[in-house]
Amino acid sequence: MKESMGNPLHLKSLNHISLVCRSVEESMNFYQDILGFAPIRRPGSFDFNGAWLFGYGIGIHLLQSEDPESLPKKKEINPKDNHISFQ
Repeated sequence: MKESMGNPLHLKSLNHISLVCRSVEESMNFYQDILGFAPIRRPGSFDFNGAWLFGYGIGIHLLQSEDPESLPKKKEINPKDNHISFQ
């Protein structure tokens, strides 16, 4: 952030990230069982499949792809691809 700009939007922290998934169920298992995130209630007004999880001060919103086969198949880790990193 530029010194002269200050913080005009008064941003404080990251609230959540949204990830489009091939399978919300499989993604939930990963974030819960491997990384320790907990599922939280999601508004019932949404008319699409998804799940919300929370942990370590971060929310993760999983969204079911309408066409999972159209998502690229990852065969290796590409450090230039979109990603999140936990410390």
